[in-house]
Amino acid sequence: GAAPAAPVPPLLAQARDSDDDALRDTLRRAAVSPLPESVLNFADSSGRTALSYLASNGPVSLLEALLSLEGVDVNKPDNEGNTPLHFAAQAGQVESVNYLLSRCSGIEVDARNHLGFTPLMKAAIQGRTKCAKLLLFAGASPTMRDTGRGLRAEQWARFCGRYVCADVIEKLSRHRLLERTTAYGRWGSEPELGPHVVQGRLQPPAISVANQQPAGIKSRLKKAFRTASSPSHSFSLVTQLTTAALCASTPVLPDPNRVPPVVKSLIRPLAVPKLQVTPDDTLPIQPPLTTKQL
Repeated sequence: GAAPAAPVPPLLAQARDSDDDALRDTLRRAAVSPLPESVLNFADSSGRTALSYLASNGPVSLLEALLSLEGVDVNKPDNEGNTPLHFAAQAGQVESVNYLLSRCSGIEVDARNHLGFTPLMKAAIQGRTKCAKLLLFAGASPTMRDTGRGLRAEQWARFCGRYVCADVIEKLSRHRLLERTTAYGRWGSEPELGPHVVQGRLQPPAISVANQQPAGIKSRLKKAFRTASSPSHSFSLVTQLTTAALCASTPVLPDPNRVPPVVKSLIRPLAVPKLQVTPDDTLPIQPPLTTKQL
């Protein structure tokens, strides 16, 4: 007959059963007397590990304690290909998602399960708007599609009636693409679109429109376009400068013939005020005449 299944170690059983007090004691002992990787990453019959269960339903303090131990596999998937980040995003565990993205250097932000779903798609399907934001700020791709219906995360959100989440994903995706266009003059590769995690903190793109502005203009524009909704002041300023540039000048817009179809689909809903550009408008602005010149 088949060999009997290995007994489930206490670490996994306690995480699966949400026995937080017992798990806290187990983790405290493990910090002094290390557990082997085979125990830390032990999977049950569904392929889930202690980290997988903690990511979806555990307090972030226990998640931190587990991840402080040497040898934990942050990307180990279950039998359906779902990683701990998939489960955290799907469950709307904002603090856990934030911790996984900012503290785990090897985390796969765009890991696919067996159906091609990424953590961003999982968050979108459940309407987990804050988790979707964190994933996008960490560089998750908004243009990847699942292998079944072939939908993007924003389209999945709409398909499931999560309209607020869909609008947020669409807005952030559009801003990231537009920032890349104005900063580089061309469309960049997707992994570089958003801010990146550096030493546990989300950093805005290394090259930005804001960095090219003189300090005086930058401070005046910052005052004119102040917003409190963005995760960082510099990232907010880049977004507002981009919007201002798009409204004021047509040369910064990408060549329509060179824009990929997926980008067109993201940009189409953007309502940009149309300005009537006359030949005089293209000339350099002249200073007003002085009384002596008159």
